Amino acid sequence: DGLGLEQGRLMQAVLRMAVMAAGSSIGIALLVLWLVHPVMSGAQRWMLLWPVGLAAAGLLELLDVLRSLGWPLARLAQPAVRWRLIGHSVLTGLMFAAISVFIYPQVDAEQRYLLGMIACAAIPIGAMAGAPLRWGGMGWTLVTSAGVLLGVLQLDGLVRDVSVPLTLLMAVLVMVSLNAIGRSVRHRLQAEATARRERHALDLLLRDFEQHADDWLWETDAHGRLRRISSRMAQALGVSDAHLLIGRVLIELLRDAEGSEPLARHLSEPEPFRALALRLPSRQLLQTARQHWTVSGVPLLDAEARIVSWRGVVRDVTLLREQSRELQRLAHTDVLTGLANRHVLQRRCAEAVARCHVAVAGRSPEASAPPTPPMLTLCLLDLDNFKEINDTLGHAVGDRLLRKVARRLSVCVAGFGDPAAHVLARLGGDEFALLIDRSHPVAEREAMAQALLQALRPVWQDEQAAVEVRASLGVASWDVLHPDADRLFQDADLALYAAKAAGRDVVRTFDAPMRAELMRRHGLVRDLGLLLRAPAGEHAEAGRLMLHYQPQFDLAEGRLSGAEALLRWRHPVRGWISPAEFVPLAEEHGLIALLGEWVLHRACLDAAGWPEPMRLAVNLSALQFKRGDIEKSVAGAIEASGIEPYMLELELTESILISDTE
Repeated sequence: DGLGLEQGRLMQAVLRMAVMAAGSSIGIALLVLWLVHPVMSGAQRWMLLWPVGLAAAGLLELLDVLRSLGWPLARLAQPAVRWRLIGHSVLTGLMFAAISVFIYPQVDAEQRYLLGMIACAAIPIGAMAGAPLRWGGMGWTLVTSAGVLLGVLQLDGLVRDVSVPLTLLMAVLVMVSLNAIGRSVRHRLQAEATARRERHALDLLLRDFEQHADDWLWETDAHGRLRRISSRMAQALGVSDAHLLIGRVLIELLRDAEGSEPLARHLSEPEPFRALALRLPSRQLLQTARQHWTVSGVPLLDAEARIVSWRGVVRDVTLLREQSRELQRLAHTDVLTGLANRHVLQRRCAEAVARCHVAVAGRSPEASAPPTPPMLTLCLLDLDNFKEINDTLGHAVGDRLLRKVARRLSVCVAGFGDPAAHVLARLGGDEFALLIDRSHPVAEREAMAQALLQALRPVWQDEQAAVEVRASLGVASWDVLHPDADRLFQDADLALYAAKAAGRDVVRTFDAPMRAELMRRHGLVRDLGLLLRAPAGEHAEAGRLMLHYQPQFDLAEGRLSGAEALLRWRHPVRGWISPAEFVPLAEEHGLIALLGEWVLHRACLDAAGWPEPMRLAVNLSALQFKRGDIEKSVAGAIEASGIEPYMLELELTESILISDTE
């Protein structure tokens, strides 16, 4: 674990320094033995055991240390190793202290001086050797300093008075230094252990990143030679073992790729770069689908801003490019038929209208008439009775029919030449459109419209049925009065509406009366809505709704038997408007229920004021029956007016019975 690793590293550092301490102990012992051996008399020779013991203790420590240096960190972290080293330090310190206690007072002044010099060197050497362990260094210092003090105290005079405080001062300084050095070593080892753990975690993350992420890591030296490369990147370059690429120049590996020259330029400049696009030839890759990469890199600089190395990331974006192209295609293509969609057609139409305005902008006022031949034409095509095909044969058959229609129209448009000038699109449902973005004569425009209808007329044979395909076609060409593309679409839609009203399977070209009729219809619907919000009175803009009554006579008896209520509308501008015109408009725009309700209640109130009871006939629309509350409306009208129920006669058209007999 982390603590064991730290302790093991600490003991490893102490062992390396203990080699020096053990060697120093042996050297000091031999030096002392050489100095004092000649002056020792026969009775004093037993004192030579202390330098011999110091040499033996140093040798024992040296052998133990050399044996322990090869141990693993886990074993070095055990407490026994630490206590053994402390024991060695105390043992050698005791031997050195015995030399000071027993030998120092017995020699002359010159030899004392030499032994004092040896002590001054030996105490800090032994202390520093055990400093990382702290207690080992302190044990050596305490024992040896105490021995020196005991030896000095046996002397007399100035030497003792000066040596004692100096020895104490040295001991204190060494102890303080040991404490500081011990803390520093421990902090350094802890920092190293933390750094190793973080580096280990980072290596694990990088390894996992390289194995599972879409990005590949690379690193080069200052000359562009690879120091590190992801195994997946090596495989993408056609090399199974990434180690084979170490030392190769990165640019040389990518020299056949499009974008390698900008990459080489970036690698020569001390500035980071991001998402540089590369396109590799498929022959260079194991999988031919992977050929688009992006490269990012960051330089490592020295103190003089020179490039030391490069580190970066490579991402394979081939799949993203393919998905982007597919999304782009789907955004501009009708999924069912493969034709252009409404978005593409509207954009192309807007661009074409803008060009047409620019083309006529510089003409003189007398030349501002619509260009001849037409510069731009929009054809809207709608299949006839396609809803019935869906309802009877199913939507699957309807989809196959739409795909067949798209193929037939595509073949037909291909025969018109210049594919860039013709945009065939499906707008949705069973509605298609053709934009002719080129100058063309009116006769050619009409011929192309007829060719589109003719291409659809052959019977389409399906597994379930044979279907005759018919369509209605509305055509509108651009002129200077068109402010934008929306107006061109509106005109083509009006022409399509006219084609359907003309019996279908026909072509109608937009003209000014179509828009005038549209504006007239919209005006009538607006005014009718104003009247229904206040039907009882006169409206300044819309006129007035009123009921006229057509009498019914019994010819046999020669008497008045009843009356039929007839709805009339007197408009302040358009005069009398026929019900045959405004009633269908009311049905088409959802106003017929309100209108029928008003007629029923108004007629019953009028009948209540007649001189004598007679039959009142009121026409009802089929839509009033479809709403499902006709009984409530009739009962309310009778109750509000107070007439007898037998007086009211409801007249129905045969269309109601055909659509819902029950």
